[in-house]
Amino acid sequence: MNKSKNEQLISCPICNEKIPYSIINEHLDRCATGSSGAKTTKNQPTLTSILGGKRKSTGEPEVIDLADEVKVTEKDSTPLPVTKKPRVEPEDLEQRQLQKIIHLPLSEKLRPKELGEYVGQQHILSSKSGVLYKYVKQGTIPSMILWGPPGVGKTSLARLLTKTVNHEQKGNITYNLVQTSATKATAQELRKIFENSKKEFALTKRLTVVFVDEIHRFNKGQQDLLLPHVEAGDIVLIGATTENPSFQLNNALMSRCQVFVLTKLDTNEMCRVLARGIAMLNKCRNLVWKVGHPLKLRREVQEFIVDISMGDARRALNLLEMIEVSTRNRSEELEEKDVREIINNNATELRTYYDRQGENHYDTISAFHKAIRGSDENAALLYLARMLQGGEDPLYVARRMIRIASEDIGVLDHMLLPLAVAAHDAVMKVGLPEADLALAQCAVALARAPKSVQLYRAWNQVKAMLAENRYSLASSEVPMHLRNAPTKLMAELGYHKNYKYNPDYVDGQVAQEYFPEEVLAKCGPEELAFMGGEHLGTQRDPDLEAQQDRDARKKSQL
Repeated sequence: MNKSKNEQLISCPICNEKIPYSIINEHLDRCATGSSGAKTTKNQPTLTSILGGKRKSTGEPEVIDLADEVKVTEKDSTPLPVTKKPRVEPEDLEQRQLQKIIHLPLSEKLRPKELGEYVGQQHILSSKSGVLYKYVKQGTIPSMILWGPPGVGKTSLARLLTKTVNHEQKGNITYNLVQTSATKATAQELRKIFENSKKEFALTKRLTVVFVDEIHRFNKGQQDLLLPHVEAGDIVLIGATTENPSFQLNNALMSRCQVFVLTKLDTNEMCRVLARGIAMLNKCRNLVWKVGHPLKLRREVQEFIVDISMGDARRALNLLEMIEVSTRNRSEELEEKDVREIINNNATELRTYYDRQGENHYDTISAFHKAIRGSDENAALLYLARMLQGGEDPLYVARRMIRIASEDIGVLDHMLLPLAVAAHDAVMKVGLPEADLALAQCAVALARAPKSVQLYRAWNQVKAMLAENRYSLASSEVPMHLRNAPTKLMAELGYHKNYKYNPDYVDGQVAQEYFPEEVLAKCGPEELAFMGGEHLGTQRDPDLEAQQDRDARKKSQL
């Protein structure tokens, strides 16, 4: 045996002989088959004792892996010990998997793994008419903006698109998903993502999908940074937003992306999500928390959770998780009153789905204004309550009602304007919640008042004619007799000459012109009768007439 003086010597685990490191494998092969010539004794350690010793009993059955080959010594037919793998029961495997994710929120535990598990958005994912489904089936992912309210599955959908297309492998391109958020992504991070995506495609031919959550939070510079890479096809951009992209994203980025609108989940879809959540929580109760009874919720209880979640699946699952924690010591089926009591006792604030900084702010105030205009006092109260409960500034609502008093009631009831101003003053002086009834009182009074847009239309007409200088309304000179003459020079020039002071005449009536002569020379009095319009329009709503006919028939049948 050739040994180098400088080579490290190690002990053979079978015969304890000092062997050069370079030939230890060859020695072990000979030693294990008894051909090394080394003397062995019963007291010498074996390979099994050196590497593993005796296995401690774990209480789990063991099986021999048939893929492992059993080696037999030349001296006898006794097989050497082989590595045995413990049998993993399906229940134990599921328990281990649950323990790995037990710390995650329930919404994260339930994220769908396949597109078939995804709930909702069938208008874009339907196999018959879903545009996004057809993209996926063709093996391609377009740059897109996913716009929808919170908790409808924007993030899950972005992940599943990449996974599904790669699994189908119907296109020539596979995709690599990179996820970030506009709340933390910097311009430097974006440039690094773009650089890595080019390298990734050059090496592996995989195209990078960049998923940007809350993309509406990107400023104009960050949005412009995306443009050349999206247009050149270096990346596929998937942006998720709860805000109207027409207002929050620039036109250049919008023109390079498809916009898919995601809608709130309906009751059946939400109940499907809750059913999966209940099943997951019961598995955790059984296998991890060792609770001896399952969580039981009736359909009507689930629908109650859906109602207070307002289409937000994440919010519903958070409530479900809170209910489960609060009832682990209760084995009976929960009623709606039990769930309501749990939520109230835990001080969970049940707010309306309202965002005072987002599009819902504008939608709700618009609905409030239109309900008053349509004389629907009940709907006006609803939208007022949603705004106040959602944290809207009450002074903003009061200012809008001041506007409504002049725009939609106007000359038919002049007392509504001071009432709206009084409601504004009430909010200024006492604030909420004491001033909420003052706002409600004003809203109902505005809704019940007779409506007139005569003043509103007249004012808009005057402003439009001035903007165009029609009939020289903006440039014509003020008539001399209507001008004041505070100085002697102005009086000598004809200022205020021949002016008739109306209070000096019977009923204040005089023959006197107030429009400039230049204007009167270009148009007739009918073009200048701004307030000559009707209080309301003359069109008839066919739907209203049909409804009135139905109501009349019902009354006659009674």
